[in-house]
Amino acid sequence: MIYLLCVLLPIMTINLFFYFRTLSDIQTREQENLGRSLERARGELIGMIDESVALSRSIAADDSLYQALDRTYASPSEYYAVYDESLRDKLTRYMSANIFEVRVYTENASIQNGSNYGVIDDGEKTPEWIESLGTDSSAIAVAAYMDEETHDPRRRISVIGRMDVYSSFSTYSKYSRVDLDLGRISAILNRERSVKLRLVDDRNKVAADGIGGRDGEGVLYDNPAFTPEEEASGFALEQPLGNLGYVQGWKVVGIADTHYIDGLRLESMRSILWLGIISTIVPSLLIFFIFRSYHTRVKHLYRHMEKVGDQRFDPIVIPEGKDEIGGLIRAFNVMAERIRSLIDDVYKLEIRQKNLELDRVRTELAMLQSQVNPHFLFNTLNAVMIVCAKNGYLEVTEIVKNLSLLMRQLLGRPDDRVALEEELKFTRMYLEIEKFRFGDRFDYRFEVEPAAMQLRIPRMSIQPLVENACKHGLQARKDERKIGITVRMTGEGLELSVRDNGIGMNESRLREVEAFMDSESSLGGGSVGLRNVHRRLELFYRRDVRLRLRSEEGKGTEVGFTIPSFWLHADDRNLYAWDKEA
Repeated sequence: MIYLLCVLLPIMTINLFFYFRTLSDIQTREQENLGRSLERARGELIGMIDESVALSRSIAADDSLYQALDRTYASPSEYYAVYDESLRDKLTRYMSANIFEVRVYTENASIQNGSNYGVIDDGEKTPEWIESLGTDSSAIAVAAYMDEETHDPRRRISVIGRMDVYSSFSTYSKYSRVDLDLGRISAILNRERSVKLRLVDDRNKVAADGIGGRDGEGVLYDNPAFTPEEEASGFALEQPLGNLGYVQGWKVVGIADTHYIDGLRLESMRSILWLGIISTIVPSLLIFFIFRSYHTRVKHLYRHMEKVGDQRFDPIVIPEGKDEIGGLIRAFNVMAERIRSLIDDVYKLEIRQKNLELDRVRTELAMLQSQVNPHFLFNTLNAVMIVCAKNGYLEVTEIVKNLSLLMRQLLGRPDDRVALEEELKFTRMYLEIEKFRFGDRFDYRFEVEPAAMQLRIPRMSIQPLVENACKHGLQARKDERKIGITVRMTGEGLELSVRDNGIGMNESRLREVEAFMDSESSLGGGSVGLRNVHRRLELFYRRDVRLRLRSEEGKGTEVGFTIPSFWLHADDRNLYAWDKEA
């Protein structure tokens, strides 16, 4: 009650005051905006019309135009000669952004209709736009009419001028017509978002309304009168277009968008209602939860103290708070945790023994699984090989056989040495798989000295180099791909090299790969095989053997290494002893 009377009621009273004050400000502001919008649109439209009137008067003062149009031509060719000489581009220089078209009309039947010139036929009805000049001496008029000259009648707003400045050239009546750009007029009337503007002519017809018809589509329609609600609201105004004779009766009419204003009112009312609801509900909920917090924590503390008598030391899992009740809950939880810890210590040794036994069983199970999985893979590959052999898929049979042998080789011990002949055989199986993949676009060649076949080298020291060449050197090459493996005896020892005709590397990339082989970082997922071979050679031969790289961009790459002679005849036991000393 204190909150409702001392807080909520004053807040709602102040909000209602601001609501009605806001409505008054909205109405005043929209009336001012409507007046400014009308004045701004009126000024721009007057500017367009004044520009067109000035253009019409300039045309009426052109004596060469009078002379050409007042002349009677014996033939069309004679007219076209004069047209090409003086009439062709005479009116186009008067064009501007506000003007759609400029034309001159005459009753001289010897000229030809076309371009910016037209003939008024005496036998036909006088065009509506000429009638707007009336019978008095007025030389300028602004007219809104439907243009019947086109196949599809179009709406036009034009400045009409009677060309009678030079009495010496008055054989035929002449008129100028400057058509205003309806798109420009529509843009001016449609510029204000919350105000609907329309241009009304001297016959109380709507010539343009900013809604559509920028290209002349649509018809002139009657200007609807303001409704009593619009007049009473103060959101409907009209202003005359000007006091000059040619715009007498023209006016700009504006009606504010009451939907927009109603939306503002509704939004204000909604804000007041939400503020009242929030001001009532939120504090009430806050007061409720504050008292509920005290009651809930005391009740939980009492229930857990009763559980202690039943040998149950469950902690109180609720927000504790920073007051005295929170201190009691924290003290109870500490006491319960200490008692439970003392009780749990009795069973720790037994539980630890059970966990150790469980770990041992899990380890044995993992070892069995690690043995079963490779055998399952080999059995599956053998089954596929048998099916392919029965169906005559000899090429696929050979590939599956090679793949099975590769898998057995990869699952063997990687830290021992094998005969060069075995390593080359393993490498050849991998190349056969690659050849099956690339087909005739891939070929390989071995150049091996027979004397070196029984020498022992580290396992997996050639195949990763070949795989790296296929993946990084030949993958991007579209035509013939070639790899050459060379093994020979030199004065220094056993020299091995792998060459490809791939894309190669530039000097910068080559230095980057060499630096990568001595680092622990990653190089975008590439050249890992090179680094592994490089590290294994260092471990086996105590840095006496290193990979060498030579590459030329666009021509290929060569990777190789040389094992000194004194390492070739060392047995594995001595080799491991040296590695251990290193």
